[in-house]
Amino acid sequence: MHHLGIGAHHHGKRCILIADDTTATVIHLDTGGIIATNAIDPDRTYWRNTQKEPGRWPSSSS
Repeated sequence: MHHLGIGAHHHGKRCILIADDTTATVIHLDTGGIIATNAIDPDRTYWRNTQKEPGRWPSSSS
């Protein structure tokens, strides 16, 4: 089983997934905005969103 990292704040949103051999793109159906772009790596079970910086915690705004 594989998992796409799109962010918990997108839970419940209507979206469509478009995939080819190397990339999976998640698009919000109501706005048409790209929610996430994920590089497909068959050797991994989690494919992180390449539009976001890696890291667990959100950066603090000053």
